[in-house]
Amino acid sequence: MSRLPGIFLYTAIALSGLVAMYTLLNAGSPHSLLRMVFADPGTDVYVAAGSSFIVFVLGFFVFFFRDREGFQQILKMNADRIRQLRRQGQSNARIADSILTAMGSTAGYRHNMARRKLIVYLEDFE
Repeated sequence: MSRLPGIFLYTAIALSGLVAMYTLLNAGSPHSLLRMVFADPGTDVYVAAGSSFIVFVLGFFVFFFRDREGFQQILKMNADRIRQLRRQGQSNARIADSILTAMGSTAGYRHNMARRKLIVYLEDFE
């Protein structure tokens, strides 16, 4: 993730998180700052749920982009080896297994997830 979108995402997460926290801690209070916008205290629940959902979605995007960058770096670092294995006729699955074995990952849930993701990224690798 480049610098500007990263700053935007983290800022949006922080602001949404602060809104969610404030709304949860002051839900229903007649002195809440939300009374200037929403007269009905019942809307606090919706504001809290909405801002919490926004934090969740933005957090997912941050995780996705960080994960993607990590796999792209792995492919970039192993580009010569990947090309060599392809010239030898190796499939993307065998190449992914080779990379993961070199990293010390041989079995388990994380290994299987990383293997599937590597295969997907290898399909787009030139």
